[in-house]
Amino acid sequence: MNYEALRVPLDYDLRPLAMMLAGRGVPHQISELQGEQVVWVTDETTAQAVQSLHQRMASGEIELTVEPSEAPVRQPSRATTFLPVTLLLLVLSILGAALVTFSTEGMALLTYYQINAVEDGYVLSSAPDQYWRWFTPVFLHYGLMHLVFNGLWTWELGRRIEFKQGSMTLLIFTVVSGVFSNLAQVWYTPGQLFGGMSGVIYAYLGYIVVWQRFRPTPAFSLPKGIVVFMLAWLFICMAGFTEMLGLGSIANAAHLGGLIAGVVLALSGLAVQRLTGR
Repeated sequence: MNYEALRVPLDYDLRPLAMMLAGRGVPHQISELQGEQVVWVTDETTAQAVQSLHQRMASGEIELTVEPSEAPVRQPSRATTFLPVTLLLLVLSILGAALVTFSTEGMALLTYYQINAVEDGYVLSSAPDQYWRWFTPVFLHYGLMHLVFNGLWTWELGRRIEFKQGSMTLLIFTVVSGVFSNLAQVWYTPGQLFGGMSGVIYAYLGYIVVWQRFRPTPAFSLPKGIVVFMLAWLFICMAGFTEMLGLGSIANAAHLGGLIAGVVLALSGLAVQRLTGR
């Protein structure tokens, strides 16, 4: 359901409209978003038809009543809609954090570089044939705060993309942006271990902001404070303030690379939609 057909207050009874659409075999979904009810449909033509039907029902031209005793129509919201890819990313991030804490051998399978033990510690070496390593560092989280911070933003931003554009879109987007942000970090600081979803999260941010700029939708409507905070945090990290404060080094290239990847992928998606007339 990619098109917003109608938006009404929470106390507005949409059951007559929902029953009418169901009776006519019109695929639709009703969700609660930002304190309002939103009717979603599959395409722009259907959205226009729903708007026309609603106007005719509101004017009394078409009448359908619902008895109080009738069961209400279920209205799933974005918060309760099953979002398998977003949930999978959270679970894998938790498992990655557990590997960092409890299993060096397990962690070594997901790092970009191979970890080879030597007498005085370990050395890192490239693994050119193990392509999964280009992506899997996104699941490695070094510490509880790292995991919680990235988990919250994965849920807040990733679920918006999955809810609006589908699970497959989020999955492909996550893999592509994860690879791009990881390779950016490898290029900028070769020979160093790194990990976390931060690069992908900044890709989510760039993607959502660009889509919202050119194709506004309630699902991508972020409070300005969130965008300002995340961009300010990116600047603070790149300026080196986190290291000055003793918070450790940050994968700045992954953050910036992810942001760029998100913007580019959003512009590409918009261009494809324009070319195909969607």
